[in-house]
Amino acid sequence: MTTCVSDPCQSVLTGEVPDMRLGDTCLLCLCRECERCGATIDVDEENQIVPERYAKGVGPMGPNEDWGYIDVCDRCLQDSDRLYDDELEAERRL
Repeated sequence: MTTCVSDPCQSVLTGEVPDMRLGDTCLLCLCRECERCGATIDVDEENQIVPERYAKGVGPMGPNEDWGYIDVCDRCLQDSDRLYDDELEAERRL
């Protein structure tokens, strides 16, 4: 059995056996947290969206910010949001 490389491993913290099907990081450690409601987002249900102020053409607000994306769950994904990946956004709008 492979040991999760995340420290601390989220599976170990919750008392679960790490699911290592995707490599050296367990599935729970690969999950993200919704930046709007705080819910855990499964790996295949993540919506990476352009932050609202970036979508409006306003750049980073400080030295530690970049032009990246934020992660939101399906419940928090709004019609006004724009997905970070242009191809996925085009498919979503069809």
